[in-house]
Amino acid sequence: MKLLLVVASVKDVQPFLQHFQLSPVQNAGMKFMHSFKVLHHEVDLLETGVGVYQTTYKVTKAITATKYHLALKLSFGNSYKESTELGSILNIVNEKPGDFGMMVNNEWKDLYDLDLVKREDEPHVRGGLINLTNAYMNVFLPFKKSVGITVSHYADVSMVQSRIEKYKADCETGDGLGFTYPCLFEKQLLYHLCVIERNLATGQENFNLAIEKLNETLIDLIQKL
Repeated sequence: MKLLLVVASVKDVQPFLQHFQLSPVQNAGMKFMHSFKVLHHEVDLLETGVGVYQTTYKVTKAITATKYHLALKLSFGNSYKESTELGSILNIVNEKPGDFGMMVNNEWKDLYDLDLVKREDEPHVRGGLINLTNAYMNVFLPFKKSVGITVSHYADVSMVQSRIEKYKADCETGDGLGFTYPCLFEKQLLYHLCVIERNLATGQENFNLAIEKLNETLIDLIQKL
């Protein structure tokens, strides 16, 4: 399989690389891309950095240069649901912009409310930025299908309830849309797995656990794909 693996930092997957004794080679044309072979896979490891704008550019650059069997993004995120345990892995199947817009008469209006973006326009599907990838489905079945929003104001506890009500969101990331949007536009098969590092409903957080779960999951997935 030709796989695009998307992470914010290579450090996030260092235990995975050490497990398989991998030494990724930097791509000459894209310094943020490293390549390696593991098992029967040819993998391009894309390091986006933090933020939606960096992610959007680098993912777009990668998937327009090469066609992959699958693009897989591993993110860290915050849960809005009290019942979601730290270290849980969510399969983000519906991505939404969470705080892109403006206040109008003391009411939050997003880009859809302002009619600056239409929910029917490509790459929207059925009114949302929905991942319809079915390939490799059995491998991803264990992960709960969830609604994720992308925010620039990360871990803002004061906004949790309003984001749940407006977007029916399960969790937030700082860059999910930067991955999903270009993949949908380019018709690139994708999965976005979000590891919960913080629960905004309970106030609990454990980044070390999230790192551990991310790498355990990646090691397992690469052997099953």
